[in-house]
Amino acid sequence: MNDSTKSGSKNPLIWEWPLRVWHWLIAICAGTALTTGLVTEWNAMDLHTWAGMSVVALLAFRLLWGIVGGTYSRFKHYFTTPQKVFRHFTGNAPAEAHTAPGIALVVCLMVALTVQAVAGLLTTDDVFIEGPLVQFASDEVVEFATDLHHNAWWFVIGLIGVHLSAHIVYGGIFRSPTPLSMFSGRKHVPVAPTEFSLLRAILCYAVAVVVLLVLLYYSR
Repeated sequence: MNDSTKSGSKNPLIWEWPLRVWHWLIAICAGTALTTGLVTEWNAMDLHTWAGMSVVALLAFRLLWGIVGGTYSRFKHYFTTPQKVFRHFTGNAPAEAHTAPGIALVVCLMVALTVQAVAGLLTTDDVFIEGPLVQFASDEVVEFATDLHHNAWWFVIGLIGVHLSAHIVYGGIFRSPTPLSMFSGRKHVPVAPTEFSLLRAILCYAVAVVVLLVLLYYSR
């Protein structure tokens, strides 16, 4: 099932609605987790924990969707090389669903988010705050995860900054419609529209909900 236009469209559907919903959910949850973690004056660590666990659940969805999701959401479309990145910036890259630098940025951001969020599950301040998985880890692992969680956010912030800056440049300077793609899901490229299964989307989101519920159970 898909909500695409015919394969001959000049603006085929590339990012299906399950992926677009995921994109905005993880943007909201990651933004909330970062803000509540850094602005300590707000004293919102409960919200920080909830947002962090939600990020983990959403990453679980993206892992599954990268295997069984829409055509261009699958991991086989997220491989690139330095040569392809160079060709993109020299204007010699073919028009494809994903650009080479876009792929590189997405992969780096997903890795950084995963490291930051999973480390948070094992983080403690030894007084008030304890991640839901601290009880299952050794003191050495918890200490390492806590240090990692308190420092890896720099990489997440930096990559988000690059992501937003790229959209400003492409949308504001080059007048490209690409920055609006996570609203419409469409892109001006000569490829067939994506195909995806509604049932698989529901099942993948169900797994994400289960992951969140498990984490909430162990965070009590």
